[in-house]
This record gives sequence, C-alpha cells and structure tokens, in this order.
Amino acid sequence: MKDKLIKIINEFSNIHLDVRFDWDFSPDGLPTAVIADLPPENCFMKNISLKKALQRHLPDKSKEMEYWIIKQWGGIRRFKKDKKNDERINALYRQLDSGRLSRDISSCISSFSKIASFYNPDKYAIYDARATFSLNWLLLKAGLTAGFFPVPAGQNTAITKYDIETVIRLKYGGNNNLFLKPSVAYFEYCNLLKELSSRIWNDAERKNMPYYLEMLLFVIAPREIVADMKQSINIEIRTSGST
Repeated sequence: MKDKLIKIINEFSNIHLDVRFDWDFSPDGLPTAVIADLPPENCFMKNISLKKALQRHLPDKSKEMEYWIIKQWGGIRRFKKDKKNDERINALYRQLDSGRLSRDISSCISSFSKIASFYNPDKYAIYDARATFSLNWLLLKAGLTAGFFPVPAGQNTAITKYDIETVIRLKYGGNNNLFLKPSVAYFEYCNLLKELSSRIWNDAERKNMPYYLEMLLFVIAPREIVADMKQSINIEIRTSGST
C-alpha cells in the first residue's frame, strides 16, 4: 500500500511550494533575532526560516511564543492567555514525550500541533483539516481499508463541501476501526509523514523534515484533491421502488 501511496504523492511532488504556499504572517511579537532571520517577501521561505529560528525559543517559560504561534501565526484569536491554557501547553509538552495525547489536547490538535511543529520541526508537523483531508484521500486511493486519520474541523469552504470521513464510511461501511484513536493519531501522522518524506523527496533537507510534505498536503487540498475526488467518485442512489 505504501509503495502505491508514494507513487500517488509523487504525482504532486513537483508542485512549486515556493509559489503555491501563501500562508503569510506578521512578525510583530517575535524576538528581534528571529525577525532578523526572516526573508521579507516569499511566504514559503519566510515560514521555513521561522521553523528554524523559532525552535530555539521553545519551550518559553512565559509562554509568549506558544501563544504567538497559535494566535498570531495560526490566526486563532479566540485562544486566550489564561491559567487553563497555560496548563494545557505544559500538558502538551509532557504528552509529546509520552507518545499519547489526552482527550483535551487531541480535541484541539489543529492548534497544539502548531506548537509541536515549531518546537521540534524534524519530528512533528501540523495536523489540520487540509493536510488530513488530502492524506486520507490519498490513503483511500492507495487501498487503505482502516486506520485513517480523524479530520479536525476546518474553515476552508472548498473542502468542507466534500466530507472525506463520510466518503470513507460510505466505501467501507460501519467498521469501527476505520479511524485511528485520537490519542495516537497525531503520532502516527507524524511518523507516516517522516517515512514518506524520506522516500518522496530527493533534497536532503526535505527528506528529514516532515513539514515540507505537510505543506504540500495543505496546498493541494482545495484544488487538486477536490478535483480528483469529483473525477473519481461515482455515487448511485437507488430510488424507492427501483429494481
């Protein structure tokens, strides 16, 4: 299955991330040394440089950088700086070491995985709706029958119209093992991205850093993956009284 998955992903691997990846951010609130390392224009290179520079500032005792990642870089303004969230950030670091996430942390994995991806970018990647949407579809096409990744809620209108979890359930029915448990899904996701990266990319850095593949999955979700779903899925509904 993985050989087929790699072959499918390779069809997208020549996409120019430096052109297509357009997640921009304001450097306001970052340490001066980090800002100095950021290129001024290209969003892709700006994010790559941020991964490398911000790692040195995590964990942050004041937690200012963790909140900056979620609120400023991630755009999740509702994530308030308070004692409860301070404790959740502490719990995240402990649970990354343990290899299992609590329900509280896994339920907000889109937010907390952002911290993890900056804390240790050679091991962890961002787990969000677009990346898991793409990965699940590619896994489905490669022949996976169980062990898909739970998809967090997302706001991209292009992919919310095509619920990949529903597609998977329609294909395989009521199998209770279709999706990984939230407590381990994030770690399985990161491990898979690392394994795939080592076999997909020719560049040495991309082979070792899973965030390049995560960025690719993020980029192709609303355009290439949705288009492929439209072309590949054929649903027939038997109307009442039909034979």
